[in-house]
Amino acid sequence: METLPPPLAKPPGAVWPKTLGIIALIFGIGGLLQGVLSPLSLFITRQQMQTFVKQGADQGQVDEYLAKLSQMSYVTLAIYASLAILLIAGGILLLKQRRIASMLLQTWAVLKILGGGFLMFRMMALTRLQMSIIMAPTMNSASKGSAGAAEMQMINEITGYATWIGLGFGFLWLAILPIFFIIWFNRRKVAEQMKAW
Repeated sequence: METLPPPLAKPPGAVWPKTLGIIALIFGIGGLLQGVLSPLSLFITRQQMQTFVKQGADQGQVDEYLAKLSQMSYVTLAIYASLAILLIAGGILLLKQRRIASMLLQTWAVLKILGGGFLMFRMMALTRLQMSIIMAPTMNSASKGSAGAAEMQMINEITGYATWIGLGFGFLWLAILPIFFIIWFNRRKVAEQMKAW
């Protein structure tokens, strides 16, 4: 009686679709939560800003800031929720090894850089307005007694530079995953593996 050789083991499949699919799901859920929590932060901010009014900040400026922040929080919700849904859908399709996942995730990557960059610049303008409101009472009291005016001006300039540096690092952090996805899905080896799906 002839004995048959054991069947050949099936070569292991690529691990990257599962890994990247899980990463996409985690970041997508995180983005969705970030978008939903954005309008909720208004309640805390309103109370904080009224504290500055009691310390001498201009109520008109505070009202302008809160109105802009309210509008921005709903824009943030819309953008982050849309991006998160796109990322979650791409992650699920990647886990199921569907070719369309590549297109969805690359579309998400481009939109994330554009939308995230837009939100960062808008938030920077709001942060500068907030800083001017916070610093105004101190600057006013320092200008009356000129001893602290120079120091307050220097602190104001340092804060401005720190804001720009923070913006740069924030944009770098925002763009890491999208750039990785764009590079990854345009690799020839990855494209060839996806053709077999």
